[in-house]
Amino acid sequence: MKKALIILMLMLSVTAGAASFTDSLGRTFDLPDNLDRIVPSGNLAQLVLYSVAPERIVGWSSTISGSAAEYFSQDVVNLPVFGTFYGKKANLNKEALMSAFPDVVIDMGEIKGSKEDMTKDLDELQDDILIPVIFIEAYLDNTPEVFRTLGTLLDKKDICEDLAVYAEEALDMATAARERITDPVTVYYSSSPDGLEAIAEGNFHGEVIEKIGAKNVVPPTFGSSGKVSMEQLYIWNPDVILLTAEEAYEEVTTSNTWGNLDAVKNGRVYLIPSEPYPFIDNPPATNRIIGIYWLGNLLYPNLYPVDITEKTKEFYSLYYNYELTDADAARVLNLDINN
Repeated sequence: MKKALIILMLMLSVTAGAASFTDSLGRTFDLPDNLDRIVPSGNLAQLVLYSVAPERIVGWSSTISGSAAEYFSQDVVNLPVFGTFYGKKANLNKEALMSAFPDVVIDMGEIKGSKEDMTKDLDELQDDILIPVIFIEAYLDNTPEVFRTLGTLLDKKDICEDLAVYAEEALDMATAARERITDPVTVYYSSSPDGLEAIAEGNFHGEVIEKIGAKNVVPPTFGSSGKVSMEQLYIWNPDVILLTAEEAYEEVTTSNTWGNLDAVKNGRVYLIPSEPYPFIDNPPATNRIIGIYWLGNLLYPNLYPVDITEKTKEFYSLYYNYELTDADAARVLNLDINN
């Protein structure tokens, strides 16, 4: 009975389409004049849409929890969680989503499988929930295009252009830097608490390393588990070690086991800024844009001549709708540790 009532109300709430929109799968929609109630499908969509139109989000795909919640408006941080419909942890609650009466569900990311398979999946979901489910292909390099698409879709062109330009300038700086780098800095990156689970070259979780012109020492063919031995680390002997976990940073910088690596001896072990999300990945979303500036400026200051404190404050204002003080920025950037 409850589901039937939801379906009836959704059908009654349909308005005449004012504009035609074609998504990245080639699916065309007639959407309402005003998309005032939107639902993101996953972490990437969640962060992108929060940057653009936080007041229109009526539910999340996953909980905004822990320290991340401190950076989100309290008006929206406790919205209902509907779950995700892709990936190993797919747990979408269709009835809960329908009961929020969104105008549209927006999915973002890379195409899962083939276009045909993904089209079939989203069409089936759309038939089940009677709500348009659109897909916008999104990856690091096309971030500006994603924001401009949303600017048109959500009638938010001004803010979306600001977001697009910030990302575009970071990506352009990285492109120019890579063209000038002939002897790349070698980097080892781990997000595990012991520092011994590696992110390999070519993995999108470490894309920022390659994007700024550095060389990931872990080859693409490295074992699927990502586990690394100390013997292997000494063979690679990276110039720089990047770590997400504070316990890993403590271990690497104080333990004799790690002490003879060049990165440790030369004081080039860095704790990745991680509030509200790590600058390198996890999730691999818009947080990687500030990661380009942070890591580029850290490893190649002459090629990335930016005031990283000001760039960080600008990023948080634009992408998280959060104003950092200079002291906040210093804390976020781990300046007391990384300098």
